[in-house]
Amino acid sequence: MKIQILTRLNEKQLKKVSALLYACRDYESLTLTPPLENRNFSPDIPCFYLLYENNELVSFLSLFLPSRYEGEAMAFTHPMARQRGYFTRLWNEVLEQLDDYIEEMDLLFVTDGQSADALAALEAMEGEYQYSEYIMEKEMGSASSDSAGDTGLTLEPVQPSDTNLQLCTDIHEEIFCDGKSASEAFIRESFDTPASRTWLAYKTGSRRPAGIFHLTEWEEGVYLSGFGIVPDEQGRGLGTRLLRAIPACLTPGHTRMTLQVSSLNEEACRLYEKEGFAVVQRRDYYY
Repeated sequence: MKIQILTRLNEKQLKKVSALLYACRDYESLTLTPPLENRNFSPDIPCFYLLYENNELVSFLSLFLPSRYEGEAMAFTHPMARQRGYFTRLWNEVLEQLDDYIEEMDLLFVTDGQSADALAALEAMEGEYQYSEYIMEKEMGSASSDSAGDTGLTLEPVQPSDTNLQLCTDIHEEIFCDGKSASEAFIRESFDTPASRTWLAYKTGSRRPAGIFHLTEWEEGVYLSGFGIVPDEQGRGLGTRLLRAIPACLTPGHTRMTLQVSSLNEEACRLYEKEGFAVVQRRDYYY
């Protein structure tokens, strides 16, 4: 048995990992896709753990650590090599590597609920279910150029600037209460991503923002993120009206919308389901 602990994967390792993922998906119809690039808050922290038996890759674990206080782990073991303690060996290596951070870090294990073996392993480790994240999609159809006006809303794209960074950060923080630094980082990332645009929503006749959202276009689809209504405008159907207005903002040809929502946000889940979004993938988080 041999374990490689790496900060990045070379071409040969990527091929072996891809083959292992294919075998797991073929066996259990898994939908999870682990990060295969180092996106840790510190690039020096290992995020890839590869376990070999007789020179064959039989188990793989990937870490995503956006900050020193939070992290996600995904693991995959070949269907013909399970129940041999390979996952436990990799997990113990992870805990050893993260020894300087683990006391302060919320490290969650991610599954999609499709693997009975993964659920059994989590039960054996006394992992506790925390919540789920749903990837939802909807075919938007043809966007009407005047649909935003039909909703009584005016939608305006935000040009990146220091002033607008502060404005959007304040609105995001008012809605989501992520903490000032986290809210600013979220808005800054949207400003810095070439394919992403930030939009503000105004009730007709008002210049006080009532809502905010971000659109990132890719191929034929668009990803909706940071969608929210300011607290004193909530509960009045404005979320529904804003969601229906968004198609007018899309580039022609981008008609499939994708978003991610937490099971903890029951109101948002109900809104998206009511407006025709369907769950295409889910992630269950265990601690």
